[in-house]
Amino acid sequence: MQTPPNSWLPLEEFRITPEGRWETRGRFGSHSEWFSGHFDECPLVPGVALLSLAVETVIRQALGTERILKISGFSRVRFKHLVFPDEELVISVAAMTQDPKAELDFYLTCHGEPVVQGLLKVTEEICF
Repeated sequence: MQTPPNSWLPLEEFRITPEGRWETRGRFGSHSEWFSGHFDECPLVPGVALLSLAVETVIRQALGTERILKISGFSRVRFKHLVFPDEELVISVAAMTQDPKAELDFYLTCHGEPVVQGLLKVTEEICF
């Protein structure tokens, strides 16, 4: 699925894994606005940016379906590793169930190491 580029949330290579998970890749370039004022001496990707990648993965995957999915929150989030500019991230989210509400497990990895994991609270907006 082609989506317009987004410098704030630079995701690419959307796919569904053989296990049915939604997966994307992303990389925050060294000139990304996310680094503005966020530790100029040693820039780090902010946690909120990492969580936004998981949210955006769900939203963009839903674009290819008839479903409108909304994220209502997170739970059990654990940050495990720092991410620096230009490091490639792999974002993996469990696919939405047939139920209108679900908690989808997600995780991000960098160089094969876990970066953040948790649950996304997702609801389907029903339109009549």
